[in-house]
Amino acid sequence: MAKAEYEIDPGKITSNSEETSAISNISYEIENANDNNLDNEKIRGQITKLKKGGHFPKNLDYIESYTDPSTGTTATAFLNKDTGKVTVGMAGTNFHGDQIKKVALSSMSPLLFPPSKQDMKDVRGTMKDGAADLAIGVGLVNYKGKHFANTQQFIENLQKKYEIDTVTGHSLGGRDAIFLGLRYNIKNVVAYNPAPLEVKSIRNKLGGQLFRNTTFPDEKYLKELMDNYDGDITKVITQKDGLDYLVKHTDHLTCGDVLRINNGQGHAMENFLGEKEQREIIEELMLVKGYRDANDKAFKALKKNTEKKLGKIDEIKSKLLQTNGGALSSSQQKLLETLVAFSVAEGLSKMVDQELQQLKNMFNLMDEKFEANWKDAQEASDIVGKHLSYPEKVSALDNGGVNESKLATEPHNEIKEKLNKITDLSKKYNSYLKQIEKSINEIVAKDQQLAGQIGDLI
Repeated sequence: MAKAEYEIDPGKITSNSEETSAISNISYEIENANDNNLDNEKIRGQITKLKKGGHFPKNLDYIESYTDPSTGTTATAFLNKDTGKVTVGMAGTNFHGDQIKKVALSSMSPLLFPPSKQDMKDVRGTMKDGAADLAIGVGLVNYKGKHFANTQQFIENLQKKYEIDTVTGHSLGGRDAIFLGLRYNIKNVVAYNPAPLEVKSIRNKLGGQLFRNTTFPDEKYLKELMDNYDGDITKVITQKDGLDYLVKHTDHLTCGDVLRINNGQGHAMENFLGEKEQREIIEELMLVKGYRDANDKAFKALKKNTEKKLGKIDEIKSKLLQTNGGALSSSQQKLLETLVAFSVAEGLSKMVDQELQQLKNMFNLMDEKFEANWKDAQEASDIVGKHLSYPEKVSALDNGGVNESKLATEPHNEIKEKLNKITDLSKKYNSYLKQIEKSINEIVAKDQQLAGQIGDLI
């Protein structure tokens, strides 16, 4: 009898589900489909069927996926038809509980409970994911090793054909998404209840004297990637995520802004697909998108205006050449060069001012969020440490790397410092523009013909 084709289960996904949460969720099922030997065409056909039935966003087209046979890591690419850009979803720890039970029973009675080849394959996949989780837990992840090598090749092949705009994932897949976002400078990363990049405290405790003076190159590598990354990383965390609770009490390495959803839910990916969760996720991601879109729109308008002014300067130059028999006077040449400098500097100055205003708006919103994160941490300590005094709770939080300085004061000061730098740059541009404008006025004051030519260019 022919084996039935594996059917992708969309779970709680609907046609209106937010893009990254839908992709993070379906990534688990696509990994299962790959493990059950479904090719890309069959997976594409099933995704199309789900879209027609209202169980997957209609604007997302399945491109391809890759499951690394040696590590079990799965990456899945979807094309957003509205933007023409690609989102890559990373599957997390794919736990095959029923298959593990079957294999366990077969070890006791092979004749009564014979496992299928697929059962064995699923169990091996769970073990590979478990090994990856353990490597994080003991702080011995090799980010330049085989766990990511083939997946990185998959990403690089995709980038030859598409613009990867976003990478997303849940749990172990969230950790993978953050790393790949850092590695390839992908401008949007959305990680759901992600594992940390590295847990140092367990490694150091287990290693004792052995690790005390050991330099781990991967930690240095990750920090270099973080320093050079200029995108947005959003970690979406449910109220009762057990992984997040455990990680808070370790010396760990991670990065990104936190959106904490107070929904009373635990670690599972499906806990992000409810109405409340979807509303908050969309609101948060649209905030970042709105900031970027506003800057892009302003940049295009300012670029167009600058090009228009430079075109007018070319027209003035042509008229002057015709009037003067193909030659320019020294004052005319100087004026034209100064007008070009003024137009370019003015465009840059307005771009800086636009960026500054957008950052100020974001700063006010983020400042409130920083304070809210610290308040959430205190409320969590009230729940967990009911028997502790306030100083003991603060001390316990601090021991876990959670304190007001880290959650509120430091990020507040970092953004304020960036705002100050951009403000200083804006002042320098304005000062430079005044100097150029003064030079232009001095030139045209001596030549009324030139004054009539430049019109509204300054």
